[in-house]
Amino acid sequence: MYRHYKLFFAFMGCFLVLSCADHYDGDESWSPQVKNTTLTSPEADKITITSSPDGSTMTIAWPVVYGAGGYAVELYNVNDPESPVLVKSDSIDGCSFNVSREEDTNYSLTIRTLANQKYNNGEAKEGTQFLFNTFLPTYAEIPDGSDLKAWFEANPIPEDSASHLCYDLAPGGNYTLSGKIDFYGHQVTLRSSSKSNYANLVMEAGSYFNTYAGFTLKYLNINAEATNKPIISFSDEPSESIQNLIGEKGCYFIMDPVVVQGCNITKLGSSIMGSNSAKYDVRVVSINNTVVEVDKTIPTANSAAFVYMKSGFISDFTIKNSTVYSREQSDCFFIQHGGRPKDVSDEEQRYVSIINCTLANIAYGKNFCDYHNGQTTYHYTLKNTIVQDCGKANFLTGLNKGQSSDNPIWDVNNNTCWRDGADASASQTGIKNPGLWLTNDPEIDPANAKFTPAAAQQEAGQGDPRWYN
Repeated sequence: MYRHYKLFFAFMGCFLVLSCADHYDGDESWSPQVKNTTLTSPEADKITITSSPDGSTMTIAWPVVYGAGGYAVELYNVNDPESPVLVKSDSIDGCSFNVSREEDTNYSLTIRTLANQKYNNGEAKEGTQFLFNTFLPTYAEIPDGSDLKAWFEANPIPEDSASHLCYDLAPGGNYTLSGKIDFYGHQVTLRSSSKSNYANLVMEAGSYFNTYAGFTLKYLNINAEATNKPIISFSDEPSESIQNLIGEKGCYFIMDPVVVQGCNITKLGSSIMGSNSAKYDVRVVSINNTVVEVDKTIPTANSAAFVYMKSGFISDFTIKNSTVYSREQSDCFFIQHGGRPKDVSDEEQRYVSIINCTLANIAYGKNFCDYHNGQTTYHYTLKNTIVQDCGKANFLTGLNKGQSSDNPIWDVNNNTCWRDGADASASQTGIKNPGLWLTNDPEIDPANAKFTPAAAQQEAGQGDPRWYN
């Protein structure tokens, strides 16, 4: 997966990377001069954390303590300091280990040097504790109770600012957005500073975030009832500096990712993101761990798709571990593109991926998606997902605008498609390998926002995992 954050270290000072064998084998070359000694644990300021290129793992390393018989390590997730979660506890015959890495997470590491009986060296009396996190560094904090529009007018982004600016909202704080905020070409993240205690944002009439760069919303409860604008709007007047970055067809390219992560959005009468006149190629869009209530019955509602690109398109769209629903059957498309990717490139691959999601009452009676279809460069993924009353009877080909074609590449497996109170898996035809479909009632109730799936779906790992018992 495309990664866009770099590891942030929660300590200051120099980092010293020392070479160290992967496994200690008692070779005397390690420590012939250290004998009959009570050992000490590695120094905290010489511990290093290195993220893998895709950000999914990290390597934790420290300099060798001569005469050591190994190291006892304990790594905890301490996002909730009152309830730390053990990530790893082990004895290491070396001075590094690899472990999975979670984004936006606080960690506590303890390393204690172990005894070496061969040299009569005793274990360290104390371990070294080391705190670090994987949060993007904070650029500024916005006080609780602020109107974000007024705050950014009083605190404009400097023209010579860093490439990625992260603004923190107070955990559990209450904010409003009274109008348009234009971030222009600045890459911005707006987040609660707590992964477990979301900030609350009420969008007032006509309010939205405007940008022609990468943009991220994280850990927010957003009430969108009063606005008829996309929450994230791609500017009608992008800079020429992002035009024709690929090809020469006049397209504007947003190269950094656009992300909605860990958000709860209610009463969305418009789009979660969209563009109007400018022809965009948004390279990466990721919606993760998010719940969105689409409501086309409120006075501010319009007919725009959940993701709407009037003149452009998205090259790589992924929604994962999320729920998108309407309490009543809605006719809005899930994704609607007006631009044609082949007008930019006939060779670049395009992706639409839906993984571990719960989808209900979206685009009932029409193709689920509406865009240029049937191209060999498209890849469709539908896995571990519960689909109820979405799209036409053949939801699957509706991902491809209703076209049955072997031209796109399909990766489909372990889903449930339920329509009008009955199993609709038999209708999911038109591709060579439609995968496994469960045929029992998933038992979700979108009218009452109840999404705990049936036991069979939970056992199969289908739907948004947040709803599992």
